[in-house]
Amino acid sequence: MLSPLLLAVSMVTTVAGFQQPESAYWHAPSRSWFVSNIAGNSTEKDGKGWISRLDANGKVTKARWVDGLNAPKGIRINGRTLYVADIDELVVVDTTRAKVKARVKAPGATFLNDVAIGPRGEVYVSDTMTNAIYRCRDDRVCEVFAKTEKLEGPNGLLVEGNRLVVAAWGIITDPATFGTKTPGHLLQVDLETREITAIGDGQPVGNLDGLETDGADYLVTDWMAGKLLRISKSGEVTVLKDGFKNSADLGYDPARKLAAIPEMGAGKVQLLRLDR
Repeated sequence: MLSPLLLAVSMVTTVAGFQQPESAYWHAPSRSWFVSNIAGNSTEKDGKGWISRLDANGKVTKARWVDGLNAPKGIRINGRTLYVADIDELVVVDTTRAKVKARVKAPGATFLNDVAIGPRGEVYVSDTMTNAIYRCRDDRVCEVFAKTEKLEGPNGLLVEGNRLVVAAWGIITDPATFGTKTPGHLLQVDLETREITAIGDGQPVGNLDGLETDGADYLVTDWMAGKLLRISKSGEVTVLKDGFKNSADLGYDPARKLAAIPEMGAGKVQLLRLDR
């Protein structure tokens, strides 16, 4: 169910100068935003990608905080380790030294997209093109956790208790354009049984990308439509803001109700305050 547009969003600032910014991530302990820049082709191992670091207000403190990546996408931090999805590798970064300390292969992966941290420190990574989710352990091995068309092009990931919430893009029928016959919606995967079920009524919502939690609801981006959505636990969809040029993997600071929306097609990140 789609609710009408709500004017509950206020602009804080826009940060420009990125190259295909794909993911923004808020790290509360360091009061920092991290932004991945694909820069080159999203599927090519060209070494052109990097991660930028920003302060709490969005000022760039280190434009190329970590470089030498290929097409970095989703970001998560656990302790002093940053994980970023990069085509067919999970790249492991030491945040204290801003240095890559490991690159863990995900066998068979072609488009690793987002990252989530499990309850025991395991890392889940989505592979949108192959309808797969990998589970990586000990910064040494990544194995297929689930692989099925039931995942509908998994993109954004978020661990909540004993389940993995998935923002599905939709099964891709045209790899050249990322086109889908049917757009995706929110799913959940039981971490023990691996059972996959819909959140809500399972009706198509959009080509979903980023996923964060905001209290009882989810914040989700629709990349193709350029929208920021709020989706309730029952699946009700509200459009918070539209008009983005390819709204990718958002970051969120719940303390300030501040969302960072990367616009891949515009090379910028918008910081927005979400007012209830």
